[in-house]
Amino acid sequence: MQRAKKVEHSGFILWELIVVLFLMGVILILCTPHFSSASNHLRMKMNRANIQSIEGSAQLYRIDVGTYPLSVTDLIESPMGSTRWQGPYLKEMPINPFNSEQGYELNSSGRVKNS
Repeated sequence: MQRAKKVEHSGFILWELIVVLFLMGVILILCTPHFSSASNHLRMKMNRANIQSIEGSAQLYRIDVGTYPLSVTDLIESPMGSTRWQGPYLKEMPINPFNSEQGYELNSSGRVKNS
């Protein structure tokens, strides 16, 4: 009686690897839009928090100085000729999460301008 030789394979067969890579691609395609919308939602929340912080600081500036600041930098550094400035009202310049090169601007009533 002859025994049947048992062939042992170590590793994966090519088609098994192709199936696994295909499934990973499908999962990646399905999850990418979710992460994209989550990051956009986070940017919107960060932007709103920055605006609220700037506008609150502008109100404190108005209470101390008597007028609204001309720019956001006036909330961080004392403007020239201001004797009643009690700041800094902001620790650092807030960064716009949608465009880091575009800063925030204030209108004459201490509100952040829509850009």
